[in-house]
Amino acid sequence: MLVFSINISENEILFLASISQKLKMNKLVLNYFKKFFVLLGLLFLILGLSENLSAQKVRLRAQINPDCGSSSNAKFSDIYADGNIAVQGGFDCRGAFIYDISNPDSPRLAAWYNPGNNQRFLEAIVIGNRGYFGSGSGGGGVHIVDLTNPYAPVFLGVVNSTKGNGHNAIHEMLIWGDYLIENSNVFSNKIIKVINISNPANPVFVRDINPTEAQWVHAMHIRGNRMFTSGWGNSANRGRTEIYDISNIGTQAPTLLGFIEDTTSITAGNNAHSSWTSEDGNYLYSCRETNNGNGDVRVYDIRNPAQPLLVNRISQQDLGLNAVTPHNPVVMGNYLYVAWYQAGLQVFDLTEPNAPKRVGQYDTFQPAFFETAKPTQLTDEPWDFVCGIASLQNNLPTTFDGNWAVYPFLGQDKVLVGDLANGLLILDVSRVNAPLKNQISDFDGDGRTDFSVYTPSTGVWQLENSSNNASNAFQFGLSTDKLATGDYDGDGKSDYAVWRDSEGVWYIWGSTVGFRAIQFGTRGDVPVAADYDADGKTDIAVWRPSSGIWYILQSTLGFRAFNWGINGDTAFTGDYEGDGKADLVIYRPSNGTWYVLQSSSSLPLYQQFGISTDKPLSGDFDGDGKSDFAVYRPAEGNWYWLNSKNNSLSVYNFGLAEDLPIPADYNGDGRAEVAVFRPSDNTWYRLDISNFAYTARVFGQNGDVPSPTSVQP
Repeated sequence: MLVFSINISENEILFLASISQKLKMNKLVLNYFKKFFVLLGLLFLILGLSENLSAQKVRLRAQINPDCGSSSNAKFSDIYADGNIAVQGGFDCRGAFIYDISNPDSPRLAAWYNPGNNQRFLEAIVIGNRGYFGSGSGGGGVHIVDLTNPYAPVFLGVVNSTKGNGHNAIHEMLIWGDYLIENSNVFSNKIIKVINISNPANPVFVRDINPTEAQWVHAMHIRGNRMFTSGWGNSANRGRTEIYDISNIGTQAPTLLGFIEDTTSITAGNNAHSSWTSEDGNYLYSCRETNNGNGDVRVYDIRNPAQPLLVNRISQQDLGLNAVTPHNPVVMGNYLYVAWYQAGLQVFDLTEPNAPKRVGQYDTFQPAFFETAKPTQLTDEPWDFVCGIASLQNNLPTTFDGNWAVYPFLGQDKVLVGDLANGLLILDVSRVNAPLKNQISDFDGDGRTDFSVYTPSTGVWQLENSSNNASNAFQFGLSTDKLATGDYDGDGKSDYAVWRDSEGVWYIWGSTVGFRAIQFGTRGDVPVAADYDADGKTDIAVWRPSSGIWYILQSTLGFRAFNWGINGDTAFTGDYEGDGKADLVIYRPSNGTWYVLQSSSSLPLYQQFGISTDKPLSGDFDGDGKSDFAVYRPAEGNWYWLNSKNNSLSVYNFGLAEDLPIPADYNGDGRAEVAVFRPSDNTWYRLDISNFAYTARVFGQNGDVPSPTSVQP
C-alpha cells in the first residue's frame, strides 16, 4: 500500500484559491485538489531516499594526482601534514609523496621519496621537519627522513629488525614524543613495538606490548596518556579494542584499563579497523571494515574504561551510501571525519557526542560504478591487504576504492583527504553548518535570487540587487544567445554568461575575473552549466541530443563525458543526493519518467512523475539540501513536487499557461519559492512556501527573458 502525506491543509488551499483569483487563475482549486489527492496514489511510485542525508557544505579547493607510472587504482595510502608540508604513502605507486601545500589552492609535488623503487610505504607521517615512512612490504621498516627542505629529503635512519628491534613490515604507526609505536603488517603477529627514536641514526628498543586481542591489531590511537588498539579478531574470536594507560611507557609496561569486545550482532571477529576518541576522551568512534556492506561506525561511552558501553551505530544503509565500508575515523574539535571508501569523506557534527549528525560530505571516488577486469585470487583477511586492488575496481559493494584517509588538523578550511586512485585533495569544510549557497541568479551574493532579466533585442541585462535595491544594467550578448548564468569564478556571486549556439562558444563576464570566451560545444547542444565537482564554481557543460552525451569541463577536476539520455529527452541538472555536486537529470516527456545519474553514489534514480506536456523543474522546495522531483503543468497552472525530506506530495495552483516557472530562493530561507514570470505584462508572481506571503512585481519589458530561467529546462 502506498500512503501519501500531503503537506497542504484545507486552509492553505483556500488561501491559494484567493491568490489564484488575484492572478486570474483557477477558482475551483479546493475541489480540484480534493479529487486529485484521491487519484494520485494510483499514479506515482515514491522512491524512498535516506532522510539522514544532510546538505553538502564541503568545497573542493585543489587536487594533485602525481603520475608514478602505475595504472593501478590503488596508488596511494595514508595522509598526514604539518605546516606547509603534507606527506602521502604510496600503495602500488611505492615510495612516499611529499607535497608543498603552502598554497592550498595549488599544491605542488615537492619530492617522491622512493629508495630502491620497491617500498610500499603504507604509512607516512610528518612532524615538524621530520618525516616517517613505514613500509608495508619490501622489508624496509620505518624510514626517518629530514624534510627541512621538502624538495630534497635527506635520509636520517631506519627502524627495522636489526635497527631498534622493530618490525620489517608495518601496517600502522604513531609518533608519541620520542617514541615510535608500530604494529606489524603480518596478520599473525599482534605485537606492538615501542622504540625510542630521539636519535634517528641509533633507535633504541623499549618494549613489546602483547595485547589480549586474539589475532592482530590493525591500528592504534592515542589521546592524552591513553592508547586505543583496534583488534581484528578471527573466525573463532571476537576482536578486542583495548584501552591502555601509557603514561610511563618509557620505563614501565602500559596498564590495561579495559577493552571492548562487542557482542552486539557480532558472532566471531568484529573487524575493528581503527578508532578515534572525542576531544574530551569520553567517547570512542570505531570503524568496522568489512567487504559485505555491514561495516559501520560504532559509538562507545568510555568514561569508565573498565565498562565501555555501546551507545550508537551508524551504518551506510542509515546514510544511504553506496560504498563497501567505512575506513578511518578522525575527530577534530566538534566534528568527526570518516574516510568512507567509495562514499568519500563524511563529516559529522558531535554536538551530541553519542549521536553524530552528518552535516557534509565530499565524494573523492570519481569513476562510475561498473565491473572491470575479473578479480585475481586475493581473498585473505585483513581486507586492508587487498584494499583497492585494481582488478577489483568498481565491483561494488565488495571491493575497496576511493577515500582512504583524512587529515583535518590544519583547520577546517584545509582538510586533506587521500584517495587510493586520485592522490591528495584539499577541501574547505568550514561552512558545514552555514546556509547553503544560492546557485540561481544571485548577483550580489546575499543568498537571495535577484530580479534580473535579459533583453535579447539589445543584449542588455537589467537587475536589481536584493541586498540594497540598487539597479544595474550591463550589455553582454546577442539576440540568439541562451542564458547560462552561474558563479564561474567562485566568488559567491552570479556572473553574466551566455551560450552562443551558432559558434559553440561560452561568453562569461565574471564578477571577479572579468571576461572569458571558451569554445566548448557545437550547434544544437543544450547548455547544462552547473558545479559538477563541488569546488564552488559553475562548470561549463553541454548535452548533445543527437548522441545523448554530456560533455563537462570541470573547473578543478577537468574533462568528463557521460552517455545519459536519448534524442527527444529534456536535459538539466539538480542535486538529488545533497552532495553539493550537480547530478545529470533527464526527463522523458514520452513517458513522464525522470532518469537521474547521481554524482557521488553513481546510482541511477528512476521516477515516474509527470505527463508529456509538463515542464520539469529544478529546485529544492523543502529546504533539505536536495532537489525534489517537480513539474509545472501549464494547462492547469498547477505545481506538483515530491518532497525529498519525507516523500510527501505538494500541490500548488499558481500560474497561467503562458507563464514561465522560475522557482528559486528569493527570500533567503534556503528553499525554492513558487514563482512565475508572465511575459504578457512582465510581472513576477511569487508565493513564499514558508509563510504563504504573496508578492507581485513588474520588472522587465516586452520580450525580456528572466535570468532564473537559465537553470530550468
